[in-house]
Amino acid sequence: MSNANASQKCLPETWLQFSADPLEKILTGYLVPFLILFGFTGNLLNLSILMAPGMKTRSNLLLACLAVADMVFLILMLPHSFANYDYFVHSYTFRLFYVRTKTHLIAFANWSSAAAIWLIFAICLERLVGIRHPLSVRYHRVYQTYLIAGTIIGLTFLLTFYSHISYFCHHRVFCNGTQPHALCMPVSEDIWSKPFNNTASTFHKVYVRWSLKINAIFGVFLPTVVVAISNAMLIFTLRQRQKFLSISIGHGTKTNGITANGNVTQSAAQLRLEQRVTLTVCAIVSCFIITQAPSAVVNLIGGFVQHSAPTWHKTMSILTTFMVTIGKSLNFVLFCLSSANFRHKLVTMSKQRLGGKKRFSDYRGQNGVAPANKARLSSLTSNHPRYMPLDTARKSLLEAEKTLL
Repeated sequence: MSNANASQKCLPETWLQFSADPLEKILTGYLVPFLILFGFTGNLLNLSILMAPGMKTRSNLLLACLAVADMVFLILMLPHSFANYDYFVHSYTFRLFYVRTKTHLIAFANWSSAAAIWLIFAICLERLVGIRHPLSVRYHRVYQTYLIAGTIIGLTFLLTFYSHISYFCHHRVFCNGTQPHALCMPVSEDIWSKPFNNTASTFHKVYVRWSLKINAIFGVFLPTVVVAISNAMLIFTLRQRQKFLSISIGHGTKTNGITANGNVTQSAAQLRLEQRVTLTVCAIVSCFIITQAPSAVVNLIGGFVQHSAPTWHKTMSILTTFMVTIGKSLNFVLFCLSSANFRHKLVTMSKQRLGGKKRFSDYRGQNGVAPANKARLSSLTSNHPRYMPLDTARKSLLEAEKTLL
């Protein structure tokens, strides 16, 4: 068929659909948009609190990078969700955009997902070091955290770059220029369906094949396993310290009498702080493991089984992608449920912003001028109560909790 005749032919409805899988239509089309809206808003709130003045600690900076990576992933999922609606399927503008950028959207999503996995590992490792060596928080340098985050982002980009060139797409516009369409062929396969021939170089094919395997191992599977091990080590370390403090409290009560009351109260406060730290870490990392581990297994299988992709593998890919999206949308909920300090910061920030707007509007209604200095002085005096002096050990523990919100 000549190009002129092909451009005049209109494609049937079934060919226009980007996906014919009913499961993908339900999960990606109907449920994912709500997860994207909820997750993006939640991560934006996380970011505003983590980057607030006085909160830029090592853990918080890494958590802020994680929030950005999750937001990027959620935004990149939006076009795939729109592709399940008939309105966008028949839209010339959307079809032209989607058929030309789908491969790159998937590649950037893989990049943000891989970066998020290694950022989770860095956060877990930093907490493990912080719990075992509490005084290490005092020697924190901001540039070190930026260097770690930048290294993770750069290496994961190189790790997932192959996704941009792993398919060769044949683009054509049908039905008198109203139906943009694309047929994409995997570069890693030597033989394509007729009438197409794989003209990619040998280096290109080998690079894509090996990159697919390397990314499946080092971009998804291995970091998930390492995060699970690090989380188990963190829980074990916290439990050991909790047992030690419990024994110390009991011994101090028996030997020191009335003098021990202050130490017992202080030790109990330390135990409560450690329990909150444990709950926050376990909630975030455990949710990550639960939602990411199935995807790691499916990606590992997909990396080594390229030429024969059974139906169950495609179904599992849809399910695991949906689970990953859920995991990236739940960070805000996990912070709120597991961290009292995060809830306090969120409520305080909301009151300050809402109260500031109300005072500003009320004063403008009366005098036309905003009392900036008075509002600033009121904020400083109301949000910074006086604390009793604490010993060095408790200060270190409070700093450790602050880094975890």
